[in-house]
Amino acid sequence: MMTLTKIFPLVFLLMMTTINAADKLHVHDAWAREAPPGTSVMAAYLTLKNPSTKGYTLTRLSSPDFKRIEMHRTEQHDGMSKMLSVPQVTLSSKGNVVFHPGGMHLMLINPKKPLKAGDNITLTLFFSDEHSTKSSLEISLPVKKATANTRHTLHNEQHDSHSHQY
Repeated sequence: MMTLTKIFPLVFLLMMTTINAADKLHVHDAWAREAPPGTSVMAAYLTLKNPSTKGYTLTRLSSPDFKRIEMHRTEQHDGMSKMLSVPQVTLSSKGNVVFHPGGMHLMLINPKKPLKAGDNITLTLFFSDEHSTKSSLEISLPVKKATANTRHTLHNEQHDSHSHQY
């Protein structure tokens, strides 16, 4: 029978493994686009960099600020933009993944309070590595106003948000 003195070091070791795995990943240029009043969907963007020799898979995201978060990619079909749900994203060894307007992005669905430019959002990214070790990374990203260059993409993301493919 295991005693607490034997269990505690094992639990601590497992916790440290989880924390250290995500510490190897870097997030750059993270931001969310301010949505028009009354909109229930926002888009977020970031770059994930993996300087390690181990591959990771981004399996899901969560936030205390939103009911749910989905990963999507925008594709062009017959001259029309269409968003497709992405169940997970692989981040190869020494690789990076870019979530950007008009491409792969995060859909932040049903904010729990109105968010405007200058606010910050907390996201938790959940990963598994090549050996199925689970890890997570919490980040904070600013909400920014949409610019003239991003309004068209914002309109397409909101307009197409009802036609996701799963």
